[in-house]
Amino acid sequence: MQIDAFTVLLFGLFIKVVLGALFIVFWIDDRRSRWFLWWSASFFLGGLTAALFMLRRDAPDILAVGLGNMALFACFACAWQGARVFDGREPLWSPVVVVPATWFAFSLFPTFLADIGLRVIVSSLMAGPLIAMSAVEFWRGRTEALRSRWPLVAMFSLLALFFLIRIPLVNVLPFPFGALPMRPGWLGAFNLIIFSHVIIITVLIVSMTKERLELDQRMKALTDPLTGALNRRAFSERGERLLRRHERENVSLCLAVLDLDRFKAFNDDHGHAGGDRVLTRFVSVVHDCIRPTDLLFRLGGEEFCCLLSHTNLERGAGVAERIRQTVQEQCVNLAGDGARVTVSIGVASTELCGFEIDALLHQADLALYEAKRQGRNRVITAAATDGDDEPVQDGISILRAKGLAPDVAAQ
Repeated sequence: MQIDAFTVLLFGLFIKVVLGALFIVFWIDDRRSRWFLWWSASFFLGGLTAALFMLRRDAPDILAVGLGNMALFACFACAWQGARVFDGREPLWSPVVVVPATWFAFSLFPTFLADIGLRVIVSSLMAGPLIAMSAVEFWRGRTEALRSRWPLVAMFSLLALFFLIRIPLVNVLPFPFGALPMRPGWLGAFNLIIFSHVIIITVLIVSMTKERLELDQRMKALTDPLTGALNRRAFSERGERLLRRHERENVSLCLAVLDLDRFKAFNDDHGHAGGDRVLTRFVSVVHDCIRPTDLLFRLGGEEFCCLLSHTNLERGAGVAERIRQTVQEQCVNLAGDGARVTVSIGVASTELCGFEIDALLHQADLALYEAKRQGRNRVITAAATDGDDEPVQDGISILRAKGLAPDVAAQ
């Protein structure tokens, strides 16, 4: 049974026009999703390609081959730019213009149009890299956990390989797979392969867009809207998972509870706008002091906590002291009147408190209360209730020997 190339092209034309219109509707529904416009343009250009290829029997080669492939390369270039925009990068206009224009310039030479082998090689060298760049762009955004991303990378990679493999087979297979005389059904099979890839890629694009929307909604539910820090709900969910993982790996983890000193009085004096500026700046300072793998949560009001993964008590206290000093140095003049901002921090470790999130938080809270009691703007660490070398008060040990809070001894 032969595959009718004209029927495949006609069906592909209809589907691409419908998908192009549908993607415009998606963009109208959410104007921030600019990638839909690029992919819509890609579909319309693909439909134009199919329409020009359908005229090949009756139209001159400059129209069917020259303009048809020109539209095809523009289609692939637009798909590449849609991938860039999807992952937050600016589109590149030069490939959309330069590659199709280069092909059309070649097509102006009759010798080029007459040499099928040369056309196959040049078109493959143009189409393959354009398609591969879409795979590269989606791969670059791999840190965003979207399930459909990797199948989409695979499909674009396979389609790019499909075009590039024509080069070594140019003298082996019939046109359009190679340069040998075309046989019945080969043109239809070629277009059917491309069309099937387009359909699968379209489904994956829509699926990935939906996954991003769901991920954004989950992140909003777990993020404090003012500061951008994770919220208490995220602390309950992620903290428990992080502790279970550290328990399985038998490695220590530290929890630091941070509370801005006299923040309520500051809020009363400078208003909520001044308080919001302090909270936002404070979160920025803390993020600069911790690793990307560490997590900062806003528990409520001016109280925050940090989960420091793969960190023992001594290192955790060092990180807390670095935060304290940086806040004292940088969180000043935020209200415009020289008001200073300081933070008290309590630190607890799984080394002494175990891997239960509530127990760890309780001990860090006790350490924080002790820091407040001793005058604020200091770091206190929780210790076992019968510590050996450090003085213990209600289960709280002060790292006096570490030089983390030199003014403690004067209290």
